[in-house]
Amino acid sequence: MRISKKHLALSLAGIMAVGVLVRSGRSEDKAPAMPAGMDPAMMEAMMKAAQPGPQHAALKKLAGTFDATVSMKMTPDAPEMTSKGTLVSQMIYGDRYLKSDYTGDMMGQAFKGMSIVGYDNMAKKYVSFWMDDMSTGPMMVQGTGDDAAKTVTYSGEMLCPANGQMMAFREVIKIDDSDHYSVEMFQKDPASGKEFRGMEIKYSRAK
Repeated sequence: MRISKKHLALSLAGIMAVGVLVRSGRSEDKAPAMPAGMDPAMMEAMMKAAQPGPQHAALKKLAGTFDATVSMKMTPDAPEMTSKGTLVSQMIYGDRYLKSDYTGDMMGQAFKGMSIVGYDNMAKKYVSFWMDDMSTGPMMVQGTGDDAAKTVTYSGEMLCPANGQMMAFREVIKIDDSDHYSVEMFQKDPASGKEFRGMEIKYSRAK
């Protein structure tokens, strides 16, 4: 399908108008000026897609400072390694994303990481981005949650540093309440092909 330059320009104008509106923080108080030739229905749909919803409200409950207890192992029969950490989270960009900064230790070394989690209204999926100071490859995954947003399941792939091959994994977030939630990561054992839990993090709100 060919898109005319005029239609593309109008679409970009609409996107920019919504962006200005979002940054101004006036999305519910005053509508932006309609760009010349902009389809009102398109503008309304874009405005609706840009607004935080119940999924973002659920993420907001996880803002604050949490104590973390971590257990992980590299293979199914390996002993678990445990560590402690602190997670500081806050909502950003008009309560659209949850930004979290993690500080702790990993395998006896100081460790820092950062994540940004959001919910894409159009794709109807949660989106998670993670980066840390022990790797140069960020991890980006998408997932789905139940209606109550109590459980979110992500799936994706990451490079195995041991062999350089892509490795599938599954990540499950379970929210018990506003003060407690957990993260579990499951991966397949290369030898048996069976899935095992490689990591679990339990978060409790700091008192």
